[in-house]
Amino acid sequence: MTRPPKAIPPCLICRQAPGHGELCPSDDDEATYYLQHPLPDGHRDWTPAGIRYTGTPARRTAVRAVMATTCWVRMHGKPNLPMSPGLLINQILATFGSSASKTARIGYTSDFLTTLDCRCDPWRCIHDHDAPNGVAPDWLTHPRLDPDLVVYVPLVAVEIRWADLWQTYWFADAGGGAVSLAIDSIPEISPPGITVACHRRWCDLCPGSSKPGARAKAPTPCPCSCHAGTPS
Repeated sequence: MTRPPKAIPPCLICRQAPGHGELCPSDDDEATYYLQHPLPDGHRDWTPAGIRYTGTPARRTAVRAVMATTCWVRMHGKPNLPMSPGLLINQILATFGSSASKTARIGYTSDFLTTLDCRCDPWRCIHDHDAPNGVAPDWLTHPRLDPDLVVYVPLVAVEIRWADLWQTYWFADAGGGAVSLAIDSIPEISPPGITVACHRRWCDLCPGSSKPGARAKAPTPCPCSCHAGTPS
């Protein structure tokens, strides 16, 4: 007897099978996101690299819940971090090259992402959870799931302060290295002459004025609103 071919699940993003849609990011090595969600004053890009952890609404809800437990540490001097996330963040910053010098904060979560370590094609994973919208899935109570597939993954984050933009890079600590999950982007232009401290929201460290340039004879007062009594 000839067995019928095994059905190929549809892609989680383009919903096509057995192939992918023309614009599906699964076949685009240069794609930076597969889904974009709004944030207050900005947006979040969910990255193709993190599709295994974020490919369904239930999984993204779980990730957002863990993101909310992030413990932030200012990237000033020698930040004090637990060993495991500290080592991973150091590895991540090494890949940023010179951009790492613009890091304002680094973070690690106090909770773990409960997710699955299955053998599915991550773009066509057949495991989903019927948790209500906005509720993180409880995989351990799923009636049709092998509990041995459940894993616990911590997250880390790196916040970069560009000249006109804040970007927060979110990663999963997958054991063998960092997996990019999402990038938050929030435009914000600092006023000319602002100090590095205020530019990165370290207002308590601002000396009150910027160092004079080659042609300036005196320091320039920092224009950050924090010096007027209004937090920036």
